[in-house]
Amino acid sequence: MTAAIELQSAIVSALRSSSALTGLLGGAFVYDDVPDSRRPPYVVIGPVETVDWSTATEEGEEHFIEITAWSSANGRKAAVAMAGEIRAALSALPGNLPGHALVNFTHETTRSEADPDDRHFRAVSSFRAVTEPLT
Repeated sequence: MTAAIELQSAIVSALRSSSALTGLLGGAFVYDDVPDSRRPPYVVIGPVETVDWSTATEEGEEHFIEITAWSSANGRKAAVAMAGEIRAALSALPGNLPGHALVNFTHETTRSEADPDDRHFRAVSSFRAVTEPLT
């Protein structure tokens, strides 16, 4: 599998295993593709961008991942609380993924906003990861 797929699998597993996050969501509602019938609260992974991070002697990839927490509560407080639990859950990602080393995983930014199309609020957290293949 590619490093991006293995990284996403590790992220989903960590988020679904977080009792604090699933408590806020009311279940393990973490998706790559949100079902049409699902209404907030939930968390969605993506977009994900992967770029070459190789050097002259080492292969590697840099990954930019956005994770969005959606809330139907009034105001942004619930969405921001979910974003905090996302960050906490991902702080303990394993150093090795199947076939790849997770060299670095950092939180970059979180922004919260109202969705202009409806009354939902969201908090979008951006993360950066660097992976290298295990040889």
